[in-house]
Amino acid sequence: MYKKISDYGVIGNLQTIALVGFEGSIDWLCLPCIDSPSVFGALLDDQKGGKFSVYPAEESDSVSEYVPDTNILITRFRTSSGIFQLTDFMPVAPAAKQEERPELLRVLHGLEGSVEVAITFEPRFDYARAHTCLEEIGGGIVAAGAGSFLTLSSSFNMTIERDRAAGRVDIRAGDRHWLHLKYLSRQSARLDIDRITRLQAETEAYWREWLSKEETGLTLDFGPYRQMINRSALVLKLLYFNPTGAIAAAGTTSLPEKIGGVRNWDYRYSWIRDTAFTLQALFRLGHLSETEGYLKWIADMLSRYGTEDMRIMYGVRGEMCLPESELDHLNGYKGSQPVRIGNAAAQQKQLDIYGELMDAALLLSNYVGKINVKLWAPLRRICDYIVEHWQDKDQGIWEVRCGPYDFVYSKVMCWVALDRGITIAKRYGFPADVDLWNKTREQIQKAVHTKGWSETKKAFVQHFDTEDLDASALLFPLLNFLPADDPKMISTIEAIRRELGKDVFLYRYKTEDGLPGDEGFFLLCTFWLVDCLIELNRLEEAELILNRMEAAANPLGLFSEEYDPIWREMLGNFPQAFTHIGYINSVLSLLSRKKKQEEYPKRKTKLSLARRLFGKQLILNNGPLPKETPAHELAVQLKKSMNILRGAFFRTPEGRVAYEEMRHSKAYDDYARLSYLLKKMDLDVLKSREEKTAFWINLYNVLVIHGVVELEIRDSVKEVRNFFRRIQYQIGDMRFTPDDIEHGVLRGNRKPPHSLFPLFKADDPRLKYSLRTMDPRIHFALVCASSSCPPIDVYDPNILDEDLTVSGQTFLNSGGLSIDRNAARVSLSLVFKWYRKDFGESDEQLITFLAGFIYNEEDRKYLERHAGRLRIDFQGYDWRLNRT
Repeated sequence: MYKKISDYGVIGNLQTIALVGFEGSIDWLCLPCIDSPSVFGALLDDQKGGKFSVYPAEESDSVSEYVPDTNILITRFRTSSGIFQLTDFMPVAPAAKQEERPELLRVLHGLEGSVEVAITFEPRFDYARAHTCLEEIGGGIVAAGAGSFLTLSSSFNMTIERDRAAGRVDIRAGDRHWLHLKYLSRQSARLDIDRITRLQAETEAYWREWLSKEETGLTLDFGPYRQMINRSALVLKLLYFNPTGAIAAAGTTSLPEKIGGVRNWDYRYSWIRDTAFTLQALFRLGHLSETEGYLKWIADMLSRYGTEDMRIMYGVRGEMCLPESELDHLNGYKGSQPVRIGNAAAQQKQLDIYGELMDAALLLSNYVGKINVKLWAPLRRICDYIVEHWQDKDQGIWEVRCGPYDFVYSKVMCWVALDRGITIAKRYGFPADVDLWNKTREQIQKAVHTKGWSETKKAFVQHFDTEDLDASALLFPLLNFLPADDPKMISTIEAIRRELGKDVFLYRYKTEDGLPGDEGFFLLCTFWLVDCLIELNRLEEAELILNRMEAAANPLGLFSEEYDPIWREMLGNFPQAFTHIGYINSVLSLLSRKKKQEEYPKRKTKLSLARRLFGKQLILNNGPLPKETPAHELAVQLKKSMNILRGAFFRTPEGRVAYEEMRHSKAYDDYARLSYLLKKMDLDVLKSREEKTAFWINLYNVLVIHGVVELEIRDSVKEVRNFFRRIQYQIGDMRFTPDDIEHGVLRGNRKPPHSLFPLFKADDPRLKYSLRTMDPRIHFALVCASSSCPPIDVYDPNILDEDLTVSGQTFLNSGGLSIDRNAARVSLSLVFKWYRKDFGESDEQLITFLAGFIYNEEDRKYLERHAGRLRIDFQGYDWRLNRT
């Protein structure tokens, strides 16, 4: 008997997942990985697929819930004679110990009276294609098939009955029994109860710790949405494949888009598109590590296979070949055939993936110091590829099995790829043909508005040369291609609701796609509609639809891919990342817009003009001491904390950090408390020159931004008189301003510009910490005071030379140096006039030094050849905090 798709919970270990029915049967588990062959597959054939069930021997009812804020599932069973509880979980192996083999634990706990419980263990290896052999070893059961084996240990007797094992146990109130399943293990089957108890506690702690992470400083009160938001986040994390950083689109294969239909696909792979959306949702919830890990994985894929051979999806271990085949021996979910493994769409061309990748990269770039220079080369190749191929036809976001066509969404995502690439290149001065990219971006935009627009429908269409609509057009305002209140977008939104909608639900499209039959309503599309309504400030309507959409989730808060509102039935693979992404983004967008409206009047309070112009010196770390941090780590922690703060208040549409909004945030309070520790720091713990230099650079940068926030500066440090001499940190019994750090310490107590004397006198105790050998590259590192930071998280003494070189490259290539060959002239930042002698004794030495940081080989060689003959003039210095 097949259960409804909604009658399952899901557990996992960041390598694979298991579907656990509300009546206690594990009907889906692939080992060792999420895309491996199934060991339990009753989900796709309730007779042959195999299962692992725990259920009362008499008539019962049950209810399932998660241990709060975890992926540990609890099912309570009630019979006429008693109540017992079943706890299911899979321990999460640390990332450093991925060689550990998957385990699954089932804990039975009597709560009231007495219940006779039946257990059935029916593994069916290799999607039930292999013969299964069971034998008793050491008091447990070992099952083998297709070269794999499982060991089941239990605290009660299990009896082998040919290719299955069964057992019964009476559970009274207070009793506990255990079932422990191990993959690829023939070790003693004896239960280690202490270890199981420890694993359960560690697993519970792992999920709660991950959920509470605030790597981005983004905090929001989820209010009534908290429980489902947390559940959606935990589902997305379950689909994260820890060994590589890939993210699966869903946990299953071949759950139908219509009962009895043929649209049954394998979604256990890592789609570029789905992953990019997943990372953005996790990012908005405060999780940054997954984005960094995934982009590193993608960079590795691009370096191995090249941009031209980039696939729309990969296996979670990076496999490019995912051949599609049909399992004719399986009946399929409720008779829905064929059952497919692999996915032929892996060979399709889908141009939108490049835009989604570049959008994810920009999101990372918006976090100060989070784009590694080494990541730029593959990102640049993506943009160059788009220039050459944006006019190609493809299969589009929905992977139609006809065509190819000029899909409008694909064109828009090509525009997005170049738009994000241009932004990143300009922000960091990375080498790129920005002029060509910009020209191509304009060509794409023109093509979309002319060939992708229907005057008849007054809407953007699915592809060129058609009048059919596609719900993917709802993403255009969310991608900043067009504002939601643009007349074309308003009419497109209404046309999509009219032609593709029914009540609050939307179809993706209604056009021919090369397959027979139809499908359910695609839940993600409705969330896109909600996002558009929020952009239009139609918040009440958006919230009404959002609340109604929650009814499409199951009692645990899990979503599938599609939905049939007539039968109130989930359709498609489960749990589906896309849908949970949509829910998270819609809720966060709604709450953010509400919060912004509520707080707007409060932001009008400003510091008095008198305090800005005539205020006294300000000790920024004057507060109570919190828990101590090792002194040598303090500057690093301060820098990371400040990066979090700046990232949390980065406003993507404006391309700026909203410093003026930070002062009353939790992230700012956290930073301020950390800065108080400086008062107890012993500077003598800094030993090597690299350690000292890195510490003072990091401290300078965070001190300046701390002052900007505290004095509520919006655009320029020039808004506050004597800014660099007024703000200061207390370290022990000494005080340091930014000027003290820059000139007194990092420049070896050299005279500041326009000053006759050094800052530190001979008897100044701070002189002890002055660096006797000055590295001129510090000027590139300190430029963070008045512009965007180089792509460096924190200055690390272990790679300080590399960090300082990157700073120089960023500063000079993003505008600090420009060449006019016709006039034989070099235009330099005013920094090089102020600190002229820090860079050499002559103009020739200065230009030769700077040439080494220039990315463009032709420019670099020109500077080196003509260093002694070029005239120098100086640019006006841009004191704005957000130059980009």
